[in-house]
Amino acid sequence: MPRQMIHAVKFHDVKCNQPKNFAISWNGLSALLTISVPNSDKTRRELWSPVTYYPDTTRGNRNVEYVTCLVVDMDGEAFDYAKLDGLEYLAYTTWSHTETDQHWHLVLPLAYPVPGERWSEVWTELHERINVVGDPQTKDPARIFYRPQHKPLATPRLKMQSGKFLEPTVPELFASRRAGRIRNPRAVETGGSRNAHWRPESWWNEPQDLSRFDGMSKAEICEALRVELRELSKSWVFD
Repeated sequence: MPRQMIHAVKFHDVKCNQPKNFAISWNGLSALLTISVPNSDKTRRELWSPVTYYPDTTRGNRNVEYVTCLVVDMDGEAFDYAKLDGLEYLAYTTWSHTETDQHWHLVLPLAYPVPGERWSEVWTELHERINVVGDPQTKDPARIFYRPQHKPLATPRLKMQSGKFLEPTVPELFASRRAGRIRNPRAVETGGSRNAHWRPESWWNEPQDLSRFDGMSKAEICEALRVELRELSKSWVFD
C-alpha cells in the first residue's frame, strides 16, 4: 500500500461487526469527515475506523491488517494548533462537545500503514511525539469512532491543516514496505496459503454503500469518486 493510500471502513452501529468500505484515499476520507449531522441520539450514527481488514473477517483486533490513520480521542482536552506544526490533519467535534467541555476527534493520516499487531506500541509513541493525551482505551487497532455529529441546536466545529503525513518510526515497517507484501500471520499459523495483501479488486467487485456520500452535492460526489479511482489506480497489482 503506497504512501497516501489511506483506507477506512465503516459499521452501521456499535453492534455491527461487518466492515464496509468507507474511503480509499485521504481526500475521500477527509471530505466525508467534514459532514456533521444533528442527532438527538448519538448511537443512531454510523461508525468508522481507519483500517484494512483481512479478507472475509469481522471486526476484531486480530483481524485488522493495517491501520492507516492515527485518531486521537480528545475528551476534555482543548485543541492546540502548536502541537501539530507542519502536519496534515483534520479535527472535528463530537456529539458531547461544548465550549466549556471540549471533545474532539483528531485524525492524522499516516505516511505508511502500520500492521495491526504493532499498533498499540505505535499508538503510544505517536501520542508522545505530538504531545497529546488522548484516551488510552482507544489504542486497540479495531477501535471504531462515530462519524461527525452534533446535538440539535449545537454548532459543530472543524479544523483542518495541510502538511506532511505523520510518519511512524518503526524500522521493520519500512523493511516490510520494501518487501512489497506481508503475508497473513494467521494463514502462516494454520499452514494456509491465503495472501492477505489488500488488492483493489476486493473494493472494485464489492457493492458500494453510497450512504457515505450523504450530505454531499452531485459535483462533490463525482469529485470524491474521481479522487478515489485515481488513488486506487496507484496501488493496482498485476500478477
